[in-house]
Amino acid sequence: MAQSETRALNRPGRSTEDLHARLDQRTRAARAQGREARDELLTAALRVFARRGYRQAGVEEIAAEAGYSKGALYWHFSGKEELLVALLEERIDAPMREMVALLEAASPDRDMSVEATREFARQLGGQRDAVLLEREYWSLAIRDPELRDRYAARQKELRDALADALVARARHLGTPDLPVPAGEVARIVMSIVGGLAIDELIEPGSVRPELLGEALALVYAGLVALGPGRAP
Repeated sequence: MAQSETRALNRPGRSTEDLHARLDQRTRAARAQGREARDELLTAALRVFARRGYRQAGVEEIAAEAGYSKGALYWHFSGKEELLVALLEERIDAPMREMVALLEAASPDRDMSVEATREFARQLGGQRDAVLLEREYWSLAIRDPELRDRYAARQKELRDALADALVARARHLGTPDLPVPAGEVARIVMSIVGGLAIDELIEPGSVRPELLGEALALVYAGLVALGPGRAP
């Protein structure tokens, strides 16, 4: 990714006052339907990224897909790089953070493997394009040093939150302390989720949504069996 592109990924958002003061640069059809510009542009960007790939997608095509002018797109986003960041934060990371918060606060009698299965099924169904985009972001990060650092920081933030939730969950369940560092368990869990998602993207219908919950149950059972103070 070019340096000018990666710099835009750190671009601060506009203030609420700026957004309220914006000129209405939407096309007549979009304006008549009263659609919310930002959400429509994000949804359109997700469709175009999934169809064309991030590298080949252009802002003109995204704006046209949403029914907005290119000027309207640039009013809300600096370009496709900021669209990518917003999509990852709102369509991938936000649902995961909600699941992590639920894991941390859920009562002991709530089966979190069922919750994981439900969320995984939602992602593979209604959020399939978002999962595809996240995997493309991963592939771009492997080859781009700046993007790789940014991706690693994002993953660490999510992994640390999950690790804290796993410790809290063990405490709620009254189980022994984790025999493996919580951060490493979180890395295993996230790798399982990512690996199953890739399999499903490549071979649709090959992964039962329940498989994630079953895999996580097996990981938990293994940790309990291992017991505290014993090396894996």
